[in-house]
Amino acid sequence: MDSVATTTASFSSPLQFLWGVGAAIVMFCITVFWGVVCILLTLITRQSWPPDVIGRIWCRWILTLCGIHVDLEGAEHIDRRRSYVIISNHLSNFDIWTTVACVPAKVRFVAKKELLRFPIFGQALALSDHIIIDRSKPEEAVEIINRQARERIGEGFCILFYAEGTRSRDGKIHEFKKGGAALALRAGLPIIPMSVSGTRKFLPRGSAIFRPGGRVKIVIGEPIETAGLGIAARDELTERVRDIVVKNYIEDY
Repeated sequence: MDSVATTTASFSSPLQFLWGVGAAIVMFCITVFWGVVCILLTLITRQSWPPDVIGRIWCRWILTLCGIHVDLEGAEHIDRRRSYVIISNHLSNFDIWTTVACVPAKVRFVAKKELLRFPIFGQALALSDHIIIDRSKPEEAVEIINRQARERIGEGFCILFYAEGTRSRDGKIHEFKKGGAALALRAGLPIIPMSVSGTRKFLPRGSAIFRPGGRVKIVIGEPIETAGLGIAARDELTERVRDIVVKNYIEDY
């Protein structure tokens, strides 16, 4: 009884707690449903579009279920015919759902291979064009990312990097890792700085129950061209991107 009281205390009301629990259960069900549809359509069509189309629908259903509205700013900076490296801060798993649901681009994530173990979701992920890496083999992971970026450079897609490497524990933006800038420089792709604000309050790191109802803000910055720059520009470019992400971030959104 005490543990339940402690858990519900972090919610604004008992109703919000019940809504969060119900949302988690329904989300599991719709993930299974859309995962099966995605697998079947991909196997039948032998095309790459089902994960894109179904992924966007799945994420929009999650946002609707949780009563979350996304304020998107800067969508005009994305040219659907071009490829980009998007470098973003990372607060919560809701970063993924809000990005896929609302950002007008084919977004490709760099996903750890452990996600393939999840029933249905893992199979759907394996059939998609997302980049699957083994984090225990960093050199091999870098080569996979670079190779796939080169192979898809003319397809009009975005590789998304969460540059902090993990979700923020305190809601602040921490030091950026340099892999995203390095990839953009090697592939000659422009970088789009992206700031996500407000997702942490819905699903803080370490929590399994949603806190539904509220707003998120995504700000898409102007592309930073990398053509003609050498790998020596990596450190300066990483800091430049981080400065823009921090500038457009609202900690208490």
